[in-house]
Amino acid sequence: MSKTITPDVILEKFHQLEINQSFQDETIAALETTVGKQHQQIQLLENKIQLLTEYIKSLKIQDGIKKPEEEVPPPHY
Repeated sequence: MSKTITPDVILEKFHQLEINQSFQDETIAALETTVGKQHQQIQLLENKIQLLTEYIKSLKIQDGIKKPEEEVPPPHY
């Protein structure tokens, strides 16, 4: 018993594939937009981290804060 595929069945499957592709295209476009926004946010956050790092380094220099290994141990040691 073999199944015959009629032109109507082929046409219906073709239409379903077109619909699926349309949804996929919309999803891809939405994902591209989201990834673009996330990339911009990441760059902004990286810039802020860099500025904060430089600010903290400048505070250490101004206040004379030493690294732990440079500190003199407290008198009770």
